[in-house]
Amino acid sequence: MARYGASLPCVRNRYDQGTREHLKTVHRRSREREAVGLESRQNVGHTRRAAARRVALRVGWRENDLRHRVKSAGGRWDPVRRVRILRRDVAERLDLLDRVVGGGG
Repeated sequence: MARYGASLPCVRNRYDQGTREHLKTVHRRSREREAVGLESRQNVGHTRRAAARRVALRVGWRENDLRHRVKSAGGRWDPVRRVRILRRDVAERLDLLDRVVGGGG
C-alpha cells in the first residue's frame, strides 16, 4: 500500500515448487476513466460491432492488385466459400461494398 496506494486492488502470493521461490503478483490500475451512461455504452458497442462485422467479398483470381489490397488490409481467404473475408468498415473504406456476397452489404 505504501508503494502503490489506492491504485492497488489486488496482491497475490504464491510459492513455485520448481524453483522454490515465493512470488508476489501485484495488480494495479494503470488508468481511470469516467463512467459512461448505459445508453451511450450500448450505442457505442452496437456501432463497434457493426463496423467489426465481417463480410465476404468476391474477388476474381486474376484481379491481382485488388487481391493484394484486400490481403494487406487484413482480409483472409476462405477456401470453402471461395471468397475473401474482410471487416465491413474496411471494405467500405476501400469502396468494395459492391463486391459483398451473401447479403452482408
